[in-house]
Amino acid sequence: MENEYQILESAIKKAGRRAQIIRQSGLSVTVKGRQDFVSEADVSVENELKEVIHALFPEDGFLGEESGLVLGTVTKKSGVWVIDPIDGTTNYLQGMDYWCISVAYVINDVIQLGFVYAPDRDEFFFAQRGKGAYLNGASLTIQEPEKGQAIIGVGRSNRRPLQAYFDLLVVLDTNNVEHRRFGAGALMLAHVASGLVHGYFESHLNSWDALAGLLLIEEAGGRVPNFLENDGLLNGNPVWAASSQLWLDLNYVLN
Repeated sequence: MENEYQILESAIKKAGRRAQIIRQSGLSVTVKGRQDFVSEADVSVENELKEVIHALFPEDGFLGEESGLVLGTVTKKSGVWVIDPIDGTTNYLQGMDYWCISVAYVINDVIQLGFVYAPDRDEFFFAQRGKGAYLNGASLTIQEPEKGQAIIGVGRSNRRPLQAYFDLLVVLDTNNVEHRRFGAGALMLAHVASGLVHGYFESHLNSWDALAGLLLIEEAGGRVPNFLENDGLLNGNPVWAASSQLWLDLNYVLN
C-alpha cells in the first residue's frame, strides 16, 4: 500500500493548504448548534478527500462529519474511511493554529490506519496497525510522566451534562493532575502520542474525532478504550486514552 499511502499523504496535505487559503480569502460559515460551526472549508476538504479515496478504494464506504455515512460495496475486504475535514473549526475560524484534518480507516470494527494533519503547525501524524506511529516521519513512543507532573487534555461535550465536566475538573484536581482544553479532540489525541500531553479525556466523542488519534496512541504504546463497541462508529463513545500507567492510575476515577 506504499503508493496509496503516498497519494493519501499528498491529498491530505493539499486539502490542508486549501483550508488555509480559503480562510485567508474569507469564509462562509453556517451555525449547526451552540458553538458548533461548519465552514465552506469543512465541506470542500471533505469532498476533496472523499474523491481521492474513492478513486483509490472504490469498494470502501465513507463516514464524514459533514456528509454522513455512505456505504461501500459489501465485500469481505471493504471498509469505511472516517473523515473529520476540520476538527477544531472554532479555532480555525479564529485564526488559531490548533485545528487539524483527521482520517481513519476501519475494517471489521478495527482501526487500521490513522492520519492527523495540523497544517498551521506543520505536523503530520500517521499510524498503521502493527507498524507504529509517526510524526513527520519520526517514530513515536509514549513516555510516562513523573509522579505528580501529569498533564491531560480534556474536552467538553455538549451531548453530556455540564455538571459532568465540572465533576471531572474536581477529580483531576483531587488527584494532582493538570489539565488543558484546546478545543480539538483529534489533535489532542495525536499530542498524547507525541508526548505534548500525557492523556486525553472526553465524556463523548464522535468517531471522526477519535479514531485516528486513538490508533496513534495505541501504536505509540499507550492505552485506549474499545471505542467501536456499542456501535461507536455511528453513535460515538467516551474516551479515556493515556500512557499506560497513567491510564491505570486514573481509569477507576474517570469511569
